[in-house]
Amino acid sequence: MSIKSKKYGGTGDPVFESVGALHIHTTYSDGTGTVPDVAGYAARHKLEWIIITDHEHLRAKDLGEEGFYSSVCVLVGSELGDEKHHNHYLAFGIDKVPNSSDPDVIVRSVRDQGGFGAIAHPHEKRDVFKDMPPYPWTAWDVRIDGIEIWNQLSQWVEGLTRINRIHHFLHPLKSLTRPDPETLAVWDRLNLDHQVIGFVGVDAHAMRYPLFGGLIHVKVFHYKVQFRSLRTHLLLSSPLDKENLTIAENQVLTALRTGRHFGANHRLGKADGFIFYSVVNGERVLPADCIEPGNPVRFVVHTPLDAEIILLRNGREVVKTQGRSLEHTSDQEGVWRVEAHRKGRGWIYSNPIRVLKETH
Repeated sequence: MSIKSKKYGGTGDPVFESVGALHIHTTYSDGTGTVPDVAGYAARHKLEWIIITDHEHLRAKDLGEEGFYSSVCVLVGSELGDEKHHNHYLAFGIDKVPNSSDPDVIVRSVRDQGGFGAIAHPHEKRDVFKDMPPYPWTAWDVRIDGIEIWNQLSQWVEGLTRINRIHHFLHPLKSLTRPDPETLAVWDRLNLDHQVIGFVGVDAHAMRYPLFGGLIHVKVFHYKVQFRSLRTHLLLSSPLDKENLTIAENQVLTALRTGRHFGANHRLGKADGFIFYSVVNGERVLPADCIEPGNPVRFVVHTPLDAEIILLRNGREVVKTQGRSLEHTSDQEGVWRVEAHRKGRGWIYSNPIRVLKETH
């Protein structure tokens, strides 16, 4: 839910926080919940918005199911890419699905419509169960807008074995540790070339899975379970509009497109109120802005709970502290971002502030 505005150290305009979740499937593809069902679970967990991304279509949008459900704004995008191929792309802000499974065509078509997107589960690695094949991204020569740095369902499946699967089914959230280091490394490297926004996705399906030869079925990662963990916190210039869908959609999509958000695993504690910004020449700079190098930049971090706070430059740790705040000043160029860990696991991941000469 929205919290009261924060001034980020007393400088700049107020910023309002709005919490939601993205990468969600319904009965229109391979999920088990209808749009109203999913919205109901989101409302119970006090999410303000969600984005449905069923495979290869915009049926929920075409049928007029975007809108407000109680306190939840439901928007519709799509997860694109042929299921028989690797490259899956989450598309937001589009009205038409590209008629192609070629990743370059998909990304350009989304952009040409005025939309944007993010690679889904970019480095999936699993081979234990034939009915759960991996769908990694391989088209790294394509100029992407964003990347899903943490996918909840992928990590659960990647940790699944024939020995531990009962425990995994009964305690699904215990499998969440932190994003794949390979994905974070690629994300840091891509941002040295051009802005690539980082997203966290629940990849919710609430799948029914057979056990004991089909004698019983269990619902894997129910929506109400997934909404308790990976959430996306938008940083808005005004509270999320609860009456006008066009305004609310613009608020959500603009924040997502521009990187005005961070991701958090709420199983480790509420992340509402996390702050990461920089100050250069007396001006506040938020993620994912780009700062012209040449002047000292002061980086400021505050967390709502005690945590191990790490400030990274180009993926390498620069300074680390235990507590609720961190400050560091540097004149070095690079891609600067923050991770906060609790209980030995990843908790909060910011989008980066890039101190680089813009060449693109």
